[in-house]
Amino acid sequence: MSFFTFFNRALDVVLPPRPTQKIVRQLTQAELRALTLRGEKSGSLPYHEARVRALVWELKYYASVEAAELAGAILSDVLIGIRSESLGTPLLIPIPMHGARRRERGHNQTEVLCAAALRSLGEVRRHMFDYAPYIVERVYATPQQQGLAKHEREQNLRGSMQVRGKDTVRGRSCVVVDDVSTTGATFAEARRALYAAGAAHVECVALAYS
Repeated sequence: MSFFTFFNRALDVVLPPRPTQKIVRQLTQAELRALTLRGEKSGSLPYHEARVRALVWELKYYASVEAAELAGAILSDVLIGIRSESLGTPLLIPIPMHGARRRERGHNQTEVLCAAALRSLGEVRRHMFDYAPYIVERVYATPQQQGLAKHEREQNLRGSMQVRGKDTVRGRSCVVVDDVSTTGATFAEARRALYAAGAAHVECVALAYS
């Protein structure tokens, strides 16, 4: 038994792992890649699957290292496919989180996801994208989207995002990343803001779709 394994087991006695953490620890890349075949979009994960929900939960609320590495590898597969069809070097943009919510949670899970995907791409391929984590910002905090109908989500989000560096975005292809997409309302608002700033093309990718 390695020291790392022994240390983790000892730590589990003191701080028992969360149920979702247990699920993620047992997940493999092969299992996740098999699940992408059942996703609603190519390369995506089905959010209704219990293992996928556990993965997203660990990423969203705990910035789990295990979850980030698993999710980052899945996202990197999708990004490679997108890059092969793009001209120039696309901007990789995580969906932004309002400052107040970020301070409350301590992290933005989409930034954690993008950073993990770039690590998974490796030193050679990670330069296929220009990472721009703060180019789009939330200008005001919106109520939680959960439980809202599509038109309510769209109204809730309308005008909530803006681009900080229009010169950087103008004429560029952009790849926007979120952890979960339900109605597409968040992506629609990000597209609006980026096209208003002069983006040439906006591609939206979610780790999971519900």
